[in-house]
Amino acid sequence: MKKNKNTEVINNKMQDIFVSVVIILKPESIDARDDILKLYNILNINYTNYEIIIVNNGASLEEIDAIIELLVQVPCIRVIKLSQPSNYDTAIFAGLEVSIGDYVCTIDILIDPIDKIVDFVKRNQTCDVVQGISNTPICGVFGSQIGRRLFYWYNRKYLGIDIPINATYFTSYSRRAINSITSSVRNYKHVRHLARRIGYGYKVQAYTPIKNPSSQRRLRTGVIEALEIVTSYSTHPLRFVTWLGFLASFINIIYAVYILILNIVNSRLEPGWTSISMQLSFMFFILFIIMIILTEYIGRILAESYREPNYVVADELVSTVALADPNRRNVTK
Repeated sequence: MKKNKNTEVINNKMQDIFVSVVIILKPESIDARDDILKLYNILNINYTNYEIIIVNNGASLEEIDAIIELLVQVPCIRVIKLSQPSNYDTAIFAGLEVSIGDYVCTIDILIDPIDKIVDFVKRNQTCDVVQGISNTPICGVFGSQIGRRLFYWYNRKYLGIDIPINATYFTSYSRRAINSITSSVRNYKHVRHLARRIGYGYKVQAYTPIKNPSSQRRLRTGVIEALEIVTSYSTHPLRFVTWLGFLASFINIIYAVYILILNIVNSRLEPGWTSISMQLSFMFFILFIIMIILTEYIGRILAESYREPNYVVADELVSTVALADPNRRNVTK
């Protein structure tokens, strides 16, 4: 009987580490059962201990029923059901916070190649965060590429957070990185930003997705998320408002001096309705910009003051065999 060369090589390299893999089941998730079986086979061959954490974030009943059938067949699977659908980052945090692995990998099985998990975890053993980078440019709705580039430039320039332009959610974390990220008490949590802010070792891993990881978010959704991130992670907009107000005040003083000089030089000078209207329009424009930014900050402060959980776990199901090695002990705190 001919042996599979790849399988033989992988068997010789089984590692005595605990690997957790977090999967988010979305409404568009289809036939995830086969992918989860493939993931189980890869983890079972490569690691002595592992777990597959499936977060139900609005998947169809048929899809969930198919996954539940696996619980009596495949060990080390945990299904976390959120009480209501949340944004993708929140669903990821729900999986990260219940994970117990030495290394935790987040993956989108609709987009990312499952067999690359081994490469990510291997590299993760020399640094704390391994960020996946798509070799395929991330497409999306009209204007999303320009908006994404501008937003990432702003992050690098003013927030000190360097996120690659084609970064995806395919990422592997060490246990101490997970502990640091999940310890955040922020109401608005964005995993790719927090992964850069903790200051641990960070490397990128290029890979080719199964299909283009396009973003189908509407412009309104993207703008709201950008405002949340900017106002949650930096006071730079307030500093911008300070300088903007200073500039507007300076221009207003110069304009007042200019009007005073004109009145001294030319006593017949009539008030200019056009210039007054332009001045008022300009000043009101500045005031409204200030109000918009301050409103965003007040909204963030109000949300933080609630201290409400981002999600609620409605139910949790586990495989009959919870661990590949029942004698395994892991420190999670």
